[in-house]
Amino acid sequence: MTNEAGGRKPPSLGDTRPADIRAAAMLRESGWMSFDTGIEAALAAAAAEMSVGRSEVIRLAVREWLETRQRESDRSAKPDQSGTERAGADA
Repeated sequence: MTNEAGGRKPPSLGDTRPADIRAAAMLRESGWMSFDTGIEAALAAAAAEMSVGRSEVIRLAVREWLETRQRESDRSAKPDQSGTERAGADA
């Protein structure tokens, strides 16, 4: 299954770090989130430009964040030139 963002396969729960799952769950359960004035303005501008609601912009941003973290994790787990695994920064 692919998502609408470029036809990429969404990360599965088995591929996602537990900290990322917790963070996403906390954001989902938080209901309304308030941000500082600058971020609220950026959210409103992005929502207007994309013709979607504020919550959809936040959902898309979180999904992109999780996908980016997954790609970084995948890259750090790949063997380097010598055949040994690179140490990934797991912050």
